[in-house]
Amino acid sequence: MIIDVHGHVFPHHGSASGYKDVSTHLMIQQDFIEKVWGRMVSSTLDEKYKPYPGEDVNFRVGKYGRYYWTKHGKECWLQRFPAIMVEMEWPPEQMIAFMDIAGVAKVVLQSGYMEINYCREYFADCVKRWPDRFIGTVTIDYDIGKSEEYRQAELKKLRDSVHNDGMRGVFQGYPREQKVDDEKFEPLWAEMSNLKIPHFFWTGFMPKDQYLDSLERIVRVLKRFPDLIGIIGHLGGNIRPPSDPNYTDSPSELLSFLKLPNAYFEVGYVLAYENWDIWKDNYEYPYPLHTKVIKRVYEEVGAERLLFGSDMPNTYRTCTYQQCLDLVRLHFDFMSEEEKSLVLGGNAARILRV
Repeated sequence: MIIDVHGHVFPHHGSASGYKDVSTHLMIQQDFIEKVWGRMVSSTLDEKYKPYPGEDVNFRVGKYGRYYWTKHGKECWLQRFPAIMVEMEWPPEQMIAFMDIAGVAKVVLQSGYMEINYCREYFADCVKRWPDRFIGTVTIDYDIGKSEEYRQAELKKLRDSVHNDGMRGVFQGYPREQKVDDEKFEPLWAEMSNLKIPHFFWTGFMPKDQYLDSLERIVRVLKRFPDLIGIIGHLGGNIRPPSDPNYTDSPSELLSFLKLPNAYFEVGYVLAYENWDIWKDNYEYPYPLHTKVIKRVYEEVGAERLLFGSDMPNTYRTCTYQQCLDLVRLHFDFMSEEEKSLVLGGNAARILRV
């Protein structure tokens, strides 16, 4: 049974999607561009055309996966989602159709693309309607800058999502800028340990010093809470060419995390290599640098803590769903067939209690 631990479904990005209105949702999406500038394909890499958070650039959601804006008299675009999406939405029925074609039995729906309270309802509905195909996660706002009463309410939302809606994990349960090893976070980690659900940590996509500091803090948390399962996706989120000032020679910086017995790592994610202007020959499938990264992790920790994750539908910005699977099945020749089976579903079935 193949289990993909990184997939998405979502309503139209030009709608409110649970936010108080459309303009608020558009503002959130515009803010996102600065974090991924240079990684996704865009009409220009000239920094002067980058749309900054809150800047009036007539930001808008277009068709075929693109964001558009106008700056210095120039219309610009960024390929946020794959061009196979006529409209900026990915309904569960379409995700299931692609799963069927690729032979994927179950997908873990990673939350975080919508307002977090609305996302709970949307994902709960997907899991309820297709319990044999979707495994839900939940995003909560355990914010240590807010009151104890607020945080307890977020923990209740977490418990309700697990017990009532069948959610099996948390995708980023706190504001990313906060220090997860602060003692105020201990009730969150204790609750997740008791519930026996993993936390998907969203690392990277930030300056190197912040990224490295966040990894050190996650390591301290997992050591303090050995029953807490931590998963890092997006290959850590800091795959960069050596010329980049934030280069870290991934996965070198991740090894202190990966060697922990309760740590897991997502393989399959190849969107780090999607921009030809940056990667040149390394842009080409089957992405030799990707295989090099995974082989090094495999040599350090084995196959037992590697999880296949595609980031569907986003993977179509680089390759097909089938090709993403075949990276493991056909191109990880350093693994045995039994080990590949663990990576493609066995490990996920164990930690998600499928």
